[in-house]
Amino acid sequence: SFSGTPSDDLTDPTGSKVYNISNGAISKSGLTSTTEYIVSYWTKNTSALLLTGTQGAAVKIKSFNGWNLYEHKVTGITSVSISGTGLIDELRLYPSDAQMTTYIYKPLVGITCSTDTKGQTSYYEYDDFQRLKWVKDQEGNILKTMDYHYQNQ
Repeated sequence: SFSGTPSDDLTDPTGSKVYNISNGAISKSGLTSTTEYIVSYWTKNTSALLLTGTQGAAVKIKSFNGWNLYEHKVTGITSVSISGTGLIDELRLYPSDAQMTTYIYKPLVGITCSTDTKGQTSYYEYDDFQRLKWVKDQEGNILKTMDYHYQNQ
């Protein structure tokens, strides 16, 4: 849960909306105290945000386009709260023994972005007929190209 409204930011790594954590903390309750969780997020901050229940220091996974990906491990709590200042994007919370893939979906088009369990982001671009044209990696390198031909061409 959070208060405030997401805002537009076309530089964010995974979509087009971000949340200014200065508007209020983000929290999640209902966690199991015996489970270790991973919390990861992108931020424009050069240091990690504050997280309740963190075990050890946050780990900076990578940087991209002025954004930094951080990961925290939390355990022994039934709720978690993340606070601080600055922008946050792609906040993920999951058990440490699980794997998570997230997707950004554009209505009437399809998936525009996905982030896998290792934090690798792929972008999906479509042609004028909304057919998948390219799959690109985070640096803009083309991983796959789709070519469409009509029957008897």
